[in-house]
Amino acid sequence: MEKGCFMNIVSVGLLSFLVFSSSEIMSGITLMAIELTEIHHNMSLSSLSTDNGSEVFILHGATLIDGTGSPPKSDAVVIINGNKIIAVTNQSEYLNHYFNNLNGTQTGVRFLNLTGKYIMPGLFDMHAHVGGVLKDSYDQAASEKMLGMLLDYGITTIRNPGGPTNESVSLREDLLRGKIAGPEMFTAGRLLNTPELPVPFVEKQVTTEEEVIEEVRRQATSGVDFIKLYVGLNPELLKVAIDEAHSQGIKVIGHLYLTSWTDAANLGMDFLTHGVPVSPFLLSEDKQRIFNLTGGGPFDHSLWLDLVDLNSTEIRNMIDSLVQNQIPVDPTLNIYEAILKQGSYDPQNEQRWNKVLQLTKIMHERGVQILSGTDIPNFKLVPGKSLHHELELLAEAGIKPMDIIKIATKNGAKALSIINQTGTIEAHKQADILILSANPIEDIENIGKIDAVISNARIIEK
Repeated sequence: MEKGCFMNIVSVGLLSFLVFSSSEIMSGITLMAIELTEIHHNMSLSSLSTDNGSEVFILHGATLIDGTGSPPKSDAVVIINGNKIIAVTNQSEYLNHYFNNLNGTQTGVRFLNLTGKYIMPGLFDMHAHVGGVLKDSYDQAASEKMLGMLLDYGITTIRNPGGPTNESVSLREDLLRGKIAGPEMFTAGRLLNTPELPVPFVEKQVTTEEEVIEEVRRQATSGVDFIKLYVGLNPELLKVAIDEAHSQGIKVIGHLYLTSWTDAANLGMDFLTHGVPVSPFLLSEDKQRIFNLTGGGPFDHSLWLDLVDLNSTEIRNMIDSLVQNQIPVDPTLNIYEAILKQGSYDPQNEQRWNKVLQLTKIMHERGVQILSGTDIPNFKLVPGKSLHHELELLAEAGIKPMDIIKIATKNGAKALSIINQTGTIEAHKQADILILSANPIEDIENIGKIDAVISNARIIEK
């Protein structure tokens, strides 16, 4: 290409753009002919964002890990128009065809040379309490800071599985309108629980079927995406909540105790949280007696881990029910690491930790859909950074990096029913993309080596 075709070259940290007007795109251009030379201009990252329908934005030269589980593709080409990926290829001939068929509405074409880089879909944190979950703890400034940190770490979509109802919905709407910066957000409201097992969280205590129905309808009217059902609900109240939520077109998330995961899955639960399903009903009868006699409760993770047999009929039946009913689980391994591995070395805690990892791997290998989630800000987990660590812990559990990438991207999109919109790098999907300097398949820790984050086709300044 002649130098006269260059409008300008823009530096973005380690990355460089070439910008062309549509009138300068000639039919003979091939992608491999493009060479990045001396940088003439500097421009803020935000100014590189594309306006819908006005500009074509081309990433080329990277190794593509598209999130589908397909093998990596070297020398990939990803073409973005507006906020949508319109093509994924590595064939320069396709670009010739594309440029020959421009409709004339584009004001420019921008090239980003990513030779030696890796691109993958934006990440999902499916357990992010960005509105706070403790009673009377909501802090708008803290929430906005958390959302910004998540985006900086490449998390482009989150699920808030519980928080103050109105404030959480308002956060989601502010993100949607662009009033605050952060990932796309889906949210539950306050927890439905009973006085039998009160918690210091934002909850609505219910005791009758009528109260359950009233609260589900109230939250539905407020605009929540999910209903969160908590430890104090027995199977009868749980079933009422599930049925009413489904009648409102809303899915339900469970953090349970008085109802076992097996029963919850068979009653119509949509999601279950935390990888240690503390419930006496998942123990053998003799172990149930020990658990109850020693005062076990919904947060006695260590006692439950001491008693559970991962090869028992109860656990096998639980996993079968999760698979048959297609119930996703976010293990939140960060939480169990914080509980079991704080302080000095304890052999008993090490055994418990190994059980946590074993159960996670067993569920994954048996076909349970695993999701990536952290439970921020509990245990002072750092937003974003903790999600990267969660993926490292999944690797410690023995899950392969390619599967972990699917867990952190495609699985989240499937669970949120937005797989046609995002979660993988494919044509017709939203441009939510990470640009990495190292290969995450070789080492999952390389997901932390982010050069740039593209969220809904906007480059996030690092």
